[in-house]
Amino acid sequence: MMNRRTSLLAVSLLAVSALAGTAQVYAAATPPTYLKTIGGSGHAAIYASGVDVDPSGNVYVADTGNDQIKKYNAAGTMLWNVGVRGNTAPGNFDNPRDVAYLKNRVYVADLGNKRVQVLSSTTGAPLAVWPQSFPSTIGISAGHDAKGNPIILVTEDVLNQTRIYTPSGTFIRAVGTGTAGAGKGQLNAPRDAATDDKGNIYVADYANNRIAKFSPTGAWIKAWGTEGGQNGQFRRPYGVDVDVQNNVWVADNTNHRIQEFTSGGTYIRQMGSNGSGPGQFFQLRRVAVAPNVVNPDVYGADLWGNKIERFHYSGGTYHYAQTYAGVPATDDKFNEPTGVAVDANNIFVADSVNQRMQRFSASGVWQLHFGHRGWGTDLSGLNWPRDIAIEKTDPGKVWVTDTKNGRMLEFTRDGVPTGRTFGTQGTALGQFRRVSAVAATSTGVVVADTLNNRIQLWNTVGTPTLVWSADGFQTPKDVAVSGGIVYVADTSHERIVKLSLVDGSSLGTIGVGKLHSCEGVALDAGGNIWVADTAANRLVEFSSAGAVLQTFGSLGTAHGQFDAPGHLEVFDGKLYVMDMFNDRLEVFTLS
Repeated sequence: MMNRRTSLLAVSLLAVSALAGTAQVYAAATPPTYLKTIGGSGHAAIYASGVDVDPSGNVYVADTGNDQIKKYNAAGTMLWNVGVRGNTAPGNFDNPRDVAYLKNRVYVADLGNKRVQVLSSTTGAPLAVWPQSFPSTIGISAGHDAKGNPIILVTEDVLNQTRIYTPSGTFIRAVGTGTAGAGKGQLNAPRDAATDDKGNIYVADYANNRIAKFSPTGAWIKAWGTEGGQNGQFRRPYGVDVDVQNNVWVADNTNHRIQEFTSGGTYIRQMGSNGSGPGQFFQLRRVAVAPNVVNPDVYGADLWGNKIERFHYSGGTYHYAQTYAGVPATDDKFNEPTGVAVDANNIFVADSVNQRMQRFSASGVWQLHFGHRGWGTDLSGLNWPRDIAIEKTDPGKVWVTDTKNGRMLEFTRDGVPTGRTFGTQGTALGQFRRVSAVAATSTGVVVADTLNNRIQLWNTVGTPTLVWSADGFQTPKDVAVSGGIVYVADTSHERIVKLSLVDGSSLGTIGVGKLHSCEGVALDAGGNIWVADTAANRLVEFSSAGAVLQTFGSLGTAHGQFDAPGHLEVFDGKLYVMDMFNDRLEVFTLS
């Protein structure tokens, strides 16, 4: 498999002399000594978020978790695999969410880069990047208008619209009012769209639990579906496709099934069920049907089941036929690990892209993992979790940042949810948007509420309660607590901010002008402050007064080198560094 990553930012962007070597010592400081590595690359074969199929039966997959696009032939053999996560050069991807095949070209919804890329279907080579910047390219499909002209449909959940373009990227029209709602013409967080042979447009209206049908000009026709698990009902429909008979196929996400309807919305049949076996789905995302075929083969993209499932029609019904990939993530390995917590008994790692926590012995031997992709009432369910902290009030428990679900979850050390949780999605006090870091205090936890640009202290003795909230940050991504002070990695302000643990008042800053998008902070036994200077792929050690003592590290894969170092932890004279894009935890001995 091609390495999917390059550095987040080119080193040439940083005029920092320390980047030229492994370490630059400013004072009588001893560089950390490499001790061991925990983890390594533990990616699933695919994280299938999008799928399409061409007339020859070749299958194209948007591999979200590996930042790649893959092509398989009809037998399931991979023909090409392209992409790395890096800067915005053509051929690089950041969280690609969907693909569409049209006339020997593959169109990619490159979500993280807010763009559409066009690849050769023969080789995967980049051919074009559309000039537009998109708020959220969550879905993409190929279709045609009422006159048979080819079009590309880009579905944008945050705009509550599907937008129509020519294959070269010229905007034609928007479908949907653009205002979230359940009325005629309105959509609510749509995920995908498709056209029939007349050019009518069918939209997977995700949050409304329905399929919305529009005319080729975007006029409202009808909708069908309500929330539920009965035939013709939906729970979060995520994908839609239309076959040569104008039958509509829907990826019914949380019901773990694909449903087929007439163009008017009459239920025909379904396939798939909840599970990890053949013909089952764990997190169904998209559906694709073979073009120009009556009773076509049907393909379902199972994102967190790490596979594509194919169904074939015979004997008057559909049967499971084939699995593409289906190799899950490896235990004791990682995919973009971000957070770490350490004590005398265990090392816990937030294995973010794999949607889980992993636990190791103090010596680094793998023991177990817990958590899985989920949300809502599922208190083992995680959505890109970023950090973990061991409680001080009850060391038998840990708190996990359920980052994109906007909440904190408590587990035992063995990974059993205790039922305790706090936080919901939102901007009000007590709510979170991308809670990315947590650090334990004597009576609770401090959390970094990243997209709300604030830090909060919670008392977790009994019912969790908010003690204070401090604002004025820009995407803070790590916190550490020591000696009555909260240290905040104020990431986009490129500094460390000190707050009073008592009331959250500011006690000053360090590192201004010396850091570059820092994402990790920890305190050693001598009171020195270690910072992951993430964009510079190095660590910086400051004295308690803020003087630079040394820099350590450079871009690379050797020990003492990093690719996007993230959260840090210091315990028992050892420095633990989450080396995110190298998929590992690096452990060093401090002087």
